[in-house]
Amino acid sequence: MRKILLTLLLALPLLAAAQTTAPMGIFVSQKQGTIDWPSVHEENDLEFVYVMATTGATIVDQRCGTNLSQAAKAGFPVGCVHRYDRHYSAQGQFDNFKAAVKGYKMNIAPAVYVVPDAPYDQNIKRLDMLLQLMEKEYGVKPLIMASQETYLKYFSLERYASYHVVIVSNGLKFPSTRYTFWQYTDKEKVAGIMEYVPGLKLHPTYKIANVSVTK
Repeated sequence: MRKILLTLLLALPLLAAAQTTAPMGIFVSQKQGTIDWPSVHEENDLEFVYVMATTGATIVDQRCGTNLSQAAKAGFPVGCVHRYDRHYSAQGQFDNFKAAVKGYKMNIAPAVYVVPDAPYDQNIKRLDMLLQLMEKEYGVKPLIMASQETYLKYFSLERYASYHVVIVSNGLKFPSTRYTFWQYTDKEKVAGIMEYVPGLKLHPTYKIANVSVTK
């Protein structure tokens, strides 16, 4: 028993180090308010940024354009997130997203955030159509962004095997599912940003180039 306890105590510093490692990337939206992007770039060791762009067919994040242009100007590879809303058509949601990001540089594949409150089995064809429209437009499959529960219920099917995945798991445990990006917290502190920001980590077997926009 004493040997087991000693082993656990020795492991604690390693676990703490893993839990407090700085984010590899961040996911920003209007919730963070005004961001000092030069400081974010100079004072943090970040490799990429995702920017909230749109929700459904009518909503555009108030800081979308500013965050896109300034993050890119600061030197970050940038991707955009669309929050899927089952109440709107795939075409309407795609048109909203396309208009919001038009004219801005997007280096990383867009992500479609699927929240866990929709009866997907009734409208999965609509979501599939949105994914297809984005792939045709940007030359790369969009990432599927979801909780572990939502991923296991709807997106672990074989037909989604070629999609990269962002697992939203705001805690200290590693995802038990496959993932490319992991949102491990929504309360990261980053120099240059006053409010808490979601932190992202890239799976060690992947590089940003694996999800680069080709058009």
